[in-house]
This record gives sequence, C-alpha cells and structure tokens, in this order.
Amino acid sequence: MKFHHLLALAGVALLLPACSMFSSSGRQQAAYARYVSKSSQVRVHQQKMFHSKKPAMPVTMPEESADAGPRAVAENVP
Repeated sequence: MKFHHLLALAGVALLLPACSMFSSSGRQQAAYARYVSKSSQVRVHQQKMFHSKKPAMPVTMPEESADAGPRAVAENVP
C-alpha cells in the first residue's frame, strides 16, 4: 500500500508546475538572466579599470626657435 501512495504522490508532483527549467520559455529566461548577470559583472569590471587612478600625463611646452612658424611641405621638396 505504501507503494501506491508513493506512486500517486509522484504522479501529482509531475503534474504540478515544477521547475521552470522543464519548459522552453523557462530555459530561455534562465539563460537571459545568466547573460544579464555576466554582462553587468563585465561592465562593472571595465568601469573600475577605466576609472582607476592613472598618473597624469606630463605637460610639455613646444620649444621656440628662431624660425618658428608654420612651414610649408613644399620647402623640403628638392
């Protein structure tokens, strides 16, 4: 008699909406949730790397010479 009860309980459990992974839409939703989670983790990592403190680039001033001014490209042509 116990076997019949277990069989009936198993049958009821299979008829109830079980884990969402058994349906196509459930698998799609789970895959999308994993995709969103991974994408947001990658984005946060990239933002941390982008906003990390980097040494400032040194400012260099151009040297002035006697013939300062724009030069034409044709000056160097023989």
